[in-house]
This record gives sequence, C-alpha cells and structure tokens, in this order.
Amino acid sequence: MVIGCVSCKNNRILEGNETLTRSGYNKMVAKKNKLETSIIVYLNLRREKEIDSLVTDDYVRNMNGIPVVTNKTELKARLNLFGTGFPDYDITMGNCLVCDNQGYVDWMFTGTNTGQFAEVMATGKKVKINGFSHLYFNEEGQIYREDIFYNELEFLQQLGYSLRAPNLK
Repeated sequence: MVIGCVSCKNNRILEGNETLTRSGYNKMVAKKNKLETSIIVYLNLRREKEIDSLVTDDYVRNMNGIPVVTNKTELKARLNLFGTGFPDYDITMGNCLVCDNQGYVDWMFTGTNTGQFAEVMATGKKVKINGFSHLYFNEEGQIYREDIFYNELEFLQQLGYSLRAPNLK
C-alpha cells in the first residue's frame, strides 16, 4: 500500500457561487490532458519509438530513492528486463493527478514470471505490486525524471524468495 498526499493549490477549479478566472484556463486544461495521456501511454510502454517520443535523452529514474536509470538507453534496457521476465505484464493506473509540469500516479503492476528477469531464471509465479510514481515533464511535455516507489521485498517474496535473518555470530 502506498500512501501519499498531493496538493495542486494553483490548479483549483472553483464551483457554485465562487468566481472562476478563465485566463489561461483552456491552455491549462489542454496541457493537463496531454500530460495525463502521456502518463497512460508511459505506464505500458512496449515499443522503443514510444520511449523516444515520451522521455528526454537525459531521463533519470530513481527507484525507492536510488538512481537506477540515467538516460533513455538505460530506460529501454530496464523496460526490456521486465518485458522479458514478465511478457504478460500490465500496469494499471489508479489515481492520477497533474499539477503544472508534474504528474502523480499510483499504479498496480501484474504479470507472470515466465522469462528470465535480470540474472534470475523464470519462477512461473504471478506478481501483483502496488506503487507510486512522481513524474516530471519539461515544457515540451516529455518526461525527464521519475521517482518511483514500491515494495521490492514484497515483489521478490511473490517470486518465491525470502529474507533470512543475518548471522550474528
């Protein structure tokens, strides 16, 4: 379970008897819709051409606070690991919020480990992991950074691995 709180104080739309200033509103809505569409496509990238158009060359992915990808080529290799290890994988989007040039999305990864995943042989086990991504967009609408959070231990346990207590002797 991922718990977070996000506020878009500057993108608030007022209703009822309150006055709504329309200055720039249509541009903001169009940009927000474009970024939300980019997030949906990004979550289930399958082809390199999609990656090329959605992320910058100097894209960075931090996973649980640790940099794991520092450019577009490394992202392609990372996604290939998941595509090989979990050919049937799917990432479904839960809540999605876009504020200015940032996107916040909670997601669920599901798949069956029927292929080699990094150095690990296929286990045949199904996984279901919830996570959260904070995406940063440049002015052209490309993603230049992602901070992704999920429980890696839970992921490995679903594959059949376990954590052993350290030997304190």
